[in-house]
Amino acid sequence: MSQKLTQGIMAERRRSIVSAATDVFLRYGYARTTMGDVADAAKLSRPALYVLFPKKEDIFAAVVKDMNDRKLAELRASMKNLRSFERRLHHCCEEWGAHGMELMEVHPDARDLFDLFRPAVQAIYDEFIRVLTELLSEGMVGSKLKVRPSQLARNLTFAMRGFKEAAIDGAEMRKMIALEVDTVLAAIGR
Repeated sequence: MSQKLTQGIMAERRRSIVSAATDVFLRYGYARTTMGDVADAAKLSRPALYVLFPKKEDIFAAVVKDMNDRKLAELRASMKNLRSFERRLHHCCEEWGAHGMELMEVHPDARDLFDLFRPAVQAIYDEFIRVLTELLSEGMVGSKLKVRPSQLARNLTFAMRGFKEAAIDGAEMRKMIALEVDTVLAAIGR
């Protein structure tokens, strides 16, 4: 078997495992999920699972990254249809920020997927900050606000994180995010 074919098979197996593991982590959270749970969901033996993912943290990281990659791709595609900077900023923040809260409404143990003590979760926040920085860089041209787009993106991102702790549901979360985005827009003179 060629190396390219072997790599393709392994990549497909990894995608299949990540897909199965996503459902398991959503249902049980990180703490209660076992490698056996993931192996069962992926219809693999535990030794076969360990070949591709030696630790539960590795599978968790792959799940979090995959979920975020899909969400960011969806955001980028939908923002292309929005003409104004203001609309794009609202859409980007509301969809990414409320996504976690809405997941937790359906899957209460999904809270683990947003635990900043996990390096994989820190990485998705960093990725969103980069996306938001790019968007804010466009909208802050000519602004008198004495802050870099990256600083504002970080503040906005972690304000949304805090809203997850205070909001009672996804609808309230979206309202809180909308108000924060309106405040940012006013601060930058938009």
